[in-house]
Amino acid sequence: MKIVTNNLSSDNLDQVRQIAPHTDFVITSDYEDTLREIEDADALWGHGITPELVRQASQLRWIQVNHVGIESLMFLELVNSDIVLTNARGTTGINIAEHVMALVLAFTRTLHITIKRQMEKVWEIRPNLPVMEIAGETIGILGLGGIGLQVAKRAKAFDMRVLAVDPVLTEKPDYVESLWVPDQLHQMLQQSDFVVICCPLTPQTKGIISTAGFGMMKETAFLINIARGRIVDQPALIIALQTKEIAGAGLDVTEPEPLPEDNPLWEMENVIITPHHAGQSPKSAPRVFHVLCENLKRFTTNQPLISVVDKTQWF
Repeated sequence: MKIVTNNLSSDNLDQVRQIAPHTDFVITSDYEDTLREIEDADALWGHGITPELVRQASQLRWIQVNHVGIESLMFLELVNSDIVLTNARGTTGINIAEHVMALVLAFTRTLHITIKRQMEKVWEIRPNLPVMEIAGETIGILGLGGIGLQVAKRAKAFDMRVLAVDPVLTEKPDYVESLWVPDQLHQMLQQSDFVVICCPLTPQTKGIISTAGFGMMKETAFLINIARGRIVDQPALIIALQTKEIAGAGLDVTEPEPLPEDNPLWEMENVIITPHHAGQSPKSAPRVFHVLCENLKRFTTNQPLISVVDKTQWF
């Protein structure tokens, strides 16, 4: 059996060799190297996966990526193949949920204003921008998957009212008051003080938060996006912020990335922008490697893999 990888350290290589001692692990240095080695490979671990690679891989059965979002891989060569695609689902929920709560608290305690005033050496109390408590406020979560569930748990711990929308109606957790299908998104938008986007980017979710959605939100509500920039109609968001249709936005993702210097979002006082780093944590890499090792054990013993992507659903 041959496994090609372009992102495995020497320490990790030693560990996977212990799991599968009879497997030939080939570490490639660049794309051309991967393209040469992929033809007779059984599995591919890594990044930079293209239609060309999939076409070249005549006996490939498994692709493991070390991230969660897989919309860039939904090309026909892979979607229509029998190759099993697995991602890093469940490895970034904790750190991203903490990032969400940091943004929620930053807005409610007006840190987005006071930190700027600190840099200006200004001591200012603004009665027209009072601090708030999040206890008793309503948070609406679009996408109750691994990340959304972690957000919901933390929001409930702050005594927030938790609502959610998800296309897959599993059993509703006790800490979620209401769980709706996407057709009922308007109910969540109308009731939420914070709308948090945690869903994957799919043809169905692209631009799902647009002018109509902002019109349903409270004028005092905040939008937080830690998923993908294209889920939000960004020009519509800018207008909603400029016209005070909503109170503010916390954006870890934008469209495009990096956000161009002339984009008006940069200069809006009611916007917090972070450079797509909500998923970063020194604890994430070991969790991703655990998924890889578990799948390696299963792959070499012909057992079902974990974190399998439904290529027809994009998640």
